[in-house]
Order: sequence, then C-alpha cells, then structure tokens
Amino acid sequence: MRAGPLRSVLAALALSAAPLAAFAAGEGGPPFPTTEFAPGERAATLSDSGLSLRLSYERRPNLDLDRDVPVLTISRGATMLLETIGVPSGMDAPAASASIAEIDPYRLGKEVYFSSYSGGAHCCTRVVVAEEGPKGWTAIAVGNFDGDGDYLKDVDGDGVAEIATLDDAFLYAFDCYACSAAPLVIHAVRDGKVVDVSAEPRFRVAHRDWLNELEDGGDPETRWSSPGFLAGWVAQSIRAGTGAAAYQALLDHWDYAADAGEEACLSGDDLDRCPKADLRVLKFPDRLKLFLARHGYPV
Repeated sequence: MRAGPLRSVLAALALSAAPLAAFAAGEGGPPFPTTEFAPGERAATLSDSGLSLRLSYERRPNLDLDRDVPVLTISRGATMLLETIGVPSGMDAPAASASIAEIDPYRLGKEVYFSSYSGGAHCCTRVVVAEEGPKGWTAIAVGNFDGDGDYLKDVDGDGVAEIATLDDAFLYAFDCYACSAAPLVIHAVRDGKVVDVSAEPRFRVAHRDWLNELEDGGDPETRWSSPGFLAGWVAQSIRAGTGAAAYQALLDHWDYAADAGEEACLSGDDLDRCPKADLRVLKFPDRLKLFLARHGYPV
C-alpha cells in the first residue's frame, strides 16, 4: 500500500516516482505514526498521542456479500470512539493504512488519517480523516483519489498535515491517461470541513517542485505536440506563478495548421447540455483556456 503518493500516475506518465514519493512520505519512511497490514496478516494496531488504532480485514455482509472490507477502530483507553469502513479491495491482500497526525488545527488533539485502496486500473484510494469535534468523533470523507499511495504530507512544514494528490480531471481531458500530466492538488481539513488550499501562496515552493518534475520527466520530442502533457503543464505553471508565460509559450509553439479543432461549449457546460448558441469548434489552446477556467486555473 505504501507506494509514495501518485506513484501509479507517475509510472503511467513515464516519469520518475522517487522525488514525489519522498515528497509525500519523507525520506526514510512515513513521517507520522502509521500502521498497515503486514504480509499475510488481517489485523494491525497503532498507539500514539493517547489514541489506539486497530485495522482489521473482515466480512460485513450488509456492505459487501462477497468481499472483505478494511475496518478502522479508534479507541481511547477502553472506550471505542469511532468505527469507519474502507473500500473493499480487488486484490488478494488487504490494502489500507492509518496514521495519527495533526491535520485540523481547529480541533483539540490529533486526527486520524485512514486510506483504503480498491485496486484496479487507474483507481482509487478513498481517504477519510477522523477527528474529535463538539459532538464527538466523526469521519470526514476527503475524497477518492487516483492511485494507491499515501497522500498525507506536511507540505509547507508548519506542523499541520495536508492531503497532496493530483487533479484527476486532467488525466483523460485531452489525451489518453498515460499521455497526460496533472497539476498538484492540496487539500486541508479546517474546522471539520475539507478545503482545497492549492492556490495559497505558502504552497508555492511545492508547486514549483512539482512543475520541475513534470518538465524533467516530459519527452522533449513531443512536448509541444502533446495536448495531455501541455494541459497539465500549463495548469501546474499557473499554480507555480508562471501561468501567463506558460500559456504564451503554448500559443507560440502550437501547430495550428495540424489542429482541425474540436467542438467545445463556450459556457463551460458539457457538450450534451450546451446551448446551441454556445457550441464552437475550437483549436486546442482555446479549448484548454476554457477548461482551465472551469476547473479553477484562470490564465
């Protein structure tokens, strides 16, 4: 399970996974107290900061008749605080992990990060953060993310962990999965709510680092002809503070004569819901600009 964040995505992109694996997990292993299933085992435990975690792999017929599911139980002393269920895995071995970390600075005590992997091509790790709030312990669904990695990382080194992953919207938008790049997305939990904090200036260094990884791993021969790579590269450049220059470089290098254009909706709606008056045949740079605006990456 502990494969470094985004490792499967990087492999698909033919990029080196090692730098971002270190980015997420820290050199020498996870920086937070973490437990996961040992090979051949169906239970794992962890105690830290007054909390005790137990991971088990068991059948819950009301959830899945045919497959076992990972179960996380959180206790303090003899008192069970919360039980939350992960996703069943299509693999032979259970794939789940749990960590104890400071994630939500608006809550007393530390939180519990729980990830479980469904298996399958290009899919999916479900991430949950459990925390103690005014009404007791609750499980907050952070999201389902591509790949099988651990996304928990103190990105800016302030002592509060974030969830760092990739923006899956880019992975099929303009080309095949393996032909696409995607920008870094950073989620935080604040006062019991999941917040996208990717655009906050304090993460600019992390965005520049990931931009460098994309550029170093891209194929120089196809850089200016690969819409899947260029879409993710321009978006990541926006996050790194160089978006206008990146988009202009795309305009300068794009082969408009070889681009027949594709239908797009000027309002940003899906094609099947787009008013006829808003339908246009646009070349890639113009379609990308619409896509970026729709997904929160204004050029």
